[in-house]
Amino acid sequence: MAGRRLRMLSRRPQFSVRFWDAEFEKERSKAGVRLLTLLFVLLLCAPPPIHSQDACPTPWRLDEVLRIGSVESTDLVASVLDLALGPDSVLYVAQAMVPAVTVFSLDGQVLRRIGRAGNGPGDIQLSVTGVGWIGDTLWVADLNRIQLFRTNERVPEQVIQFSRGVPEEGSRLAPGRMLADGTLVGRRRITDGRVFSSRGANPGLALRRLSRSGEVLDTIAMMGWSGNAVENERDPRLFPGRHPLRDLPVIGFRGPLTALKPDGSAVVQIGKVHEDATPPTFDLLAISIHGDTLLNRSVEYEPREVTSAMERRLADEYAGWRAGDYASSTRSPQLTESTLERRRRAARRVFWVPEYHPPVRQVVAGTDGTIWLLREMREDRVDLWEIYDSDGTREGTIEVGHGRSSLRPWHPRLAVALVSRNEVWGTTFDEYEVPYIHRYLVDRTCTP
Repeated sequence: MAGRRLRMLSRRPQFSVRFWDAEFEKERSKAGVRLLTLLFVLLLCAPPPIHSQDACPTPWRLDEVLRIGSVESTDLVASVLDLALGPDSVLYVAQAMVPAVTVFSLDGQVLRRIGRAGNGPGDIQLSVTGVGWIGDTLWVADLNRIQLFRTNERVPEQVIQFSRGVPEEGSRLAPGRMLADGTLVGRRRITDGRVFSSRGANPGLALRRLSRSGEVLDTIAMMGWSGNAVENERDPRLFPGRHPLRDLPVIGFRGPLTALKPDGSAVVQIGKVHEDATPPTFDLLAISIHGDTLLNRSVEYEPREVTSAMERRLADEYAGWRAGDYASSTRSPQLTESTLERRRRAARRVFWVPEYHPPVRQVVAGTDGTIWLLREMREDRVDLWEIYDSDGTREGTIEVGHGRSSLRPWHPRLAVALVSRNEVWGTTFDEYEVPYIHRYLVDRTCTP
């Protein structure tokens, strides 16, 4: 009896264990099914590679609703250097060689002008180089100052003026643009072209955050600026020419592949280009003015070779620009045609092109957090803009096939100044060198 009882006791745990194993296997099987289901759902919800994230396969359309400027008008008399939309819903415009900010209503009427020629408070030295709003403060930049206006557009609350040398870059920094926290970024003036043009071995140009007294507080980001110049091999004293494929924007913050957000809170830029990666990619970055990385997205692209036809075209255009062929203001009346032709030949002789196009030519930060990238120069001269959201997801594209943003023939068709998903402000020149401001509404209707 005792033995039987012992055997029965020994079986109970054994039976119990077998019963527990079966339940465990059942639960584990259920958990596995749930896990596979979850992974399948996550796979379906995961975003595809960024190169295929277009919301619509066809480009968005720009519908022009306003054009400011004409041959008969005196509202715009020179190229536009900067645009800003104020909290009062009017347009503030800075023009080259115009010592004032011209204020337009959104239907194109001139409302008033801010500033006058002079060197005193409230005056403008030569021309306005930048204009914008930080909160309720209007800032106006001229030759080497920024003036802050709040309650009185004739009397500034503060005049900020300094000049800081950066000998390792061959340049000097003056007040350039206001940032959201009241600090500044500098406007770079080249003082030694030989030093500046030899930046190819350097990782780039530092975008420094400056105090109102000109003290360097920190570096926000590094701006890639290698291989930017076309040297003159016979006379290195001549100022080097910027390469057509690596030129700077003609309006607003003129940083290489870098743009300031309109509210002055951050910069967006193209970081490293990984041309030898598989597949090739470039880094799309957004960095706060205090150095925090807000976005770091790798964007795939297909390298586009610079064809021999493109090389010949750019060499001819660059040589013509150096000779002053495209604007009467750049040609010296004392030079004979034979001298000009020698200058063209010299420019063609030193001109060079990289093997592949840079994947991005310009960057613009939208007022709504979007990021606009002007992609490679095309043989048909149609500009392709790609629009990304703040997370680096591509939303759509826009093609611009008409117009010219400056007198340089290789510049984009439209100088894009202020953008959002809904509207685009930009500038062009006509065949008589008359400047225009354009406002477009963005039609995002998808027609697959």
